[in-house]
Amino acid sequence: MTIRDDLHKKLLQVIVYALYIVAVAMPFSIALTQMALAVACMAWILRIFITKDVGFRAPGLEWAVAAFVIAEILATLFSIDRGQSLIHLKRLLLIPLIYLIAANVTDEKTLKRLAWLFFFSIVVYSLWGLGWYFLHPGRRVQHLHHFMTAGGITMIGAVMGATFALRADNGRERLIFTAATVAVVLCLILTSTRGSWVGFFCALVFVLYYTRRALIIAVPVLMVIFYLLTPQAFSHRLQHFFDPDWRTNAKRLYWWQVGWEIIKERPLIGIGDINTTDIYNRYADADKQGRLNHFHSNYVHIAVTLGLIGLLAFLGLIGSVFRQLYRVFFDRRNASGWSTTWALAALAIFWALNINGFFEWNCGDAEIITMIWFCTGVSLALSQQALRR
Repeated sequence: MTIRDDLHKKLLQVIVYALYIVAVAMPFSIALTQMALAVACMAWILRIFITKDVGFRAPGLEWAVAAFVIAEILATLFSIDRGQSLIHLKRLLLIPLIYLIAANVTDEKTLKRLAWLFFFSIVVYSLWGLGWYFLHPGRRVQHLHHFMTAGGITMIGAVMGATFALRADNGRERLIFTAATVAVVLCLILTSTRGSWVGFFCALVFVLYYTRRALIIAVPVLMVIFYLLTPQAFSHRLQHFFDPDWRTNAKRLYWWQVGWEIIKERPLIGIGDINTTDIYNRYADADKQGRLNHFHSNYVHIAVTLGLIGLLAFLGLIGSVFRQLYRVFFDRRNASGWSTTWALAALAIFWALNINGFFEWNCGDAEIITMIWFCTGVSLALSQQALRR
């Protein structure tokens, strides 16, 4: 083995171990996650320099990613606060995580290990959240993050766990995944984030459709159980779910109404990717002004900050990711085993994110969007393996 080959092998090991840290750290520390990502990316750049090869075949997201990057840059150039918009361009640095995994994780054993580390770190996160709740009864779970972020993290874990429980190969695996999923779902309930609840149940129906279609009829029963398990302090949030005049619902509707007024003023390129409190207070009624850093909806917030050009680019990126995740799953849908289950789980998680995204700016939450790009990368790495054979 030449020195060059030995260095290449060691760089690959650095990347894989850094990704293990990413998988474990994502629910707990965005700082540690991003440091591990930086190490992995630097090692990947060195690996490309040595091999003269990026390590993957284009998975089909490139034009959509490029369009979204251009929309972000365009909005930054014409932003009402260019400095802040420039800082927020760092969101784009998380997208390469997809390619980092697809290019450098070349065997199914490593991919499986990444997935298990990720899932069981969410289980530990959820158990910690349950313990925190019993020490702070009546308060929404926010042991490490804001309850909205905690809701998104547990939503992702619940979808993944339910998928593996439903497709488990034997009774022992099904029992383990069911028990783990119950813990995550209980923590999800205690975050009292209704958008994450909706995302979870919609994704669950999606998974059941492709696994145990007859059980879809049981979903309403599960929803009743979900309601009965919800503490009395939070039950009013469910009781007023569809009431447009209830305070939090009315607030969101008003925020979106103000967002529409801003969009009409700057329809094409938006106000730039900035904190929206100041611009919101310019348009809001005096008695409804306050701190509003974002518009609590991926689609409204993108339209306000990046304009209709940015919204179209964002929808194009979502559609492109959906298309590739569907392709990976449908290539394996009649097979059994871990990779098929993961492909379905990643697809269902992306469904949950975008349904939850109608009610929350989860694409602007670094913890949540990092997890989404991680899941997408693992799924597309399975596709890269097929291409290498």
